[in-house]
Amino acid sequence: MMFWDYSVPAGRVVNVSSMASQMALGRCSTQLQEEFRRDTITEDELVKLMEKFVEDTKKEIHAKEGWPNTAYGTTKIGVTVLSKIQARNLDATRKGDGILLNACCPGWVKTDMAGPNATKSPDEGAETPVYLALLPPDATSPHGELVSDKKVVKWW
Repeated sequence: MMFWDYSVPAGRVVNVSSMASQMALGRCSTQLQEEFRRDTITEDELVKLMEKFVEDTKKEIHAKEGWPNTAYGTTKIGVTVLSKIQARNLDATRKGDGILLNACCPGWVKTDMAGPNATKSPDEGAETPVYLALLPPDATSPHGELVSDKKVVKWW
C-alpha cells in the first residue's frame, strides 16, 4: 500500500525540498539532467540514480560521473523528482479525489543548519508549506510542482 491509500479526498501532501535542487540539477551532466527530467521516470529508477550518487561519492568519482559536488542539493533533487512521480501516480490511481501533492522550498530559514544570517524567520519559512497544506478543497493546482514563496518554480 502507498501512503495515498490512506489520504482522504481533497487531501494535501507537502514534501519539503529546496531551491538547492534546481542549482544542483544545473550542475549535473546533461545525461543526468535528462534522466531526472524525464516525464516517465519511475520511483525505482529514481532510487537507482540516488544509490548511484551515494556509491560514486563513496568511490570519490561522483564529479567524473556527472554529479554535482553537493550532497544536500542532490538529495533535494531526489525529493523534488519523487514529488513529481508521486503526483503522477496519484493522478493514475486517485484522479477524482482532488488530492494535491507538491514539493516546496521554505527558503533560507534561521535554523541550526542555516545559521543566524538566514533571511527568513521560522514563521516566514512555514508560509509556503502551510499555504500548500491549506489549499481549498476545490483547488486543482498546483500539483506535482516545486513551489517557493507560494509560486510554482519552473524546474523540470
